[in-house]
Amino acid sequence: MGFAIQRPRSPSYFRRTCLVLKAWIQQPFQVASVCPSSTYLTEAIADRHCIRSANVVVELGPGAGDTTLALLKRMGPNSRLLAIEKSPELAEATREIDDPRLTTVHGDASELIDILAQQNISCVDVVVSGIPFSALPTGTAKRITRSIHHVLSPGGTFIAYQLREDIRSFARPLFGPAKTQSVAFNLPPLQVYSWTKIINDQAETASIAINT
Repeated sequence: MGFAIQRPRSPSYFRRTCLVLKAWIQQPFQVASVCPSSTYLTEAIADRHCIRSANVVVELGPGAGDTTLALLKRMGPNSRLLAIEKSPELAEATREIDDPRLTTVHGDASELIDILAQQNISCVDVVVSGIPFSALPTGTAKRITRSIHHVLSPGGTFIAYQLREDIRSFARPLFGPAKTQSVAFNLPPLQVYSWTKIINDQAETASIAINT
């Protein structure tokens, strides 16, 4: 049996576009796009069983909230979405989404474990990331990827939408090969990568060493 969720109120597309452009002008290497994500991209990310069945989803780099809205549309009525955004302008846009399931934190993904502890979250079912890993220092990218693996429950899912494939080299030692989907109808065109957390000794050792 399905359930009805009231559509969350959100800033207009024009306002989201202005905020994305402003953030890109101020931090062009940290903001992956100059316009909000397309419906093709957000549906490729959110229209999944793991999202519909999740109790807790963490979104890293939600931007102006287009992916956030798509996730909320698919998530259950008693689920929780924690969005972590480094750009103050984009965090402001995501905060304007009016949905009791959503918590927005202005913070850095490299502090993921500490942020989850502050939010009293001990178990994460899905992590969705729009952070441009190709623009990060290698050490920071590895730390974030290890933190993601560390906080995910066994069987949890990591989804990353990226312009370049650098994320593969960071995630493969922990998660193994990725499933990949191309989304051409987006500016820019992106790849959506997904992994499932399967515990093994090598990956668990790497995940524990998140400060190295």
